[in-house]
Amino acid sequence: MPFFFGEYNYTLDAKGRVNIPATFRKADPRLEQSKNYIFFDEEDICLHVYTAHEFETNVVDYLKKLPTRNKDGRAYASIIGENVREVSLDKQGRITIPNNFLEKAKIKKDAKIIGAISRIEIWDPEVRKKYKDDLGGAQAKAKLEKKFLTQKESE
Repeated sequence: MPFFFGEYNYTLDAKGRVNIPATFRKADPRLEQSKNYIFFDEEDICLHVYTAHEFETNVVDYLKKLPTRNKDGRAYASIIGENVREVSLDKQGRITIPNNFLEKAKIKKDAKIIGAISRIEIWDPEVRKKYKDDLGGAQAKAKLEKKFLTQKESE
């Protein structure tokens, strides 16, 4: 299974396009070969980019299991659906981010692109810094590691 890792800084052009790092494109050729999906994460205030395969596996399959006769299930699927767009890489390895997604994610000119294993995250650098500070700064990784390793052991 291909995966993404690393942190990169890019500048958006006037048309709202940003490069997807070459290392990501090499790690998963499906980025260039098929459609991809960009999702605005309202909780973290960032954008997630998924290959079609990862989106279907991690998002669509989960949403299909929601109870459609339940108001909350329908509402959740609707909220996710309104925050997703299909995107493709151009010949220069860029995606065009819809203007309303740039506004929602508070991305103006600069973008921090992060490999998050099964997806790519696109952040405004200041929003990312605040996010990490809120997690606990330099100690965030250790705290989260302890939480999830403890959780795994108790399962």
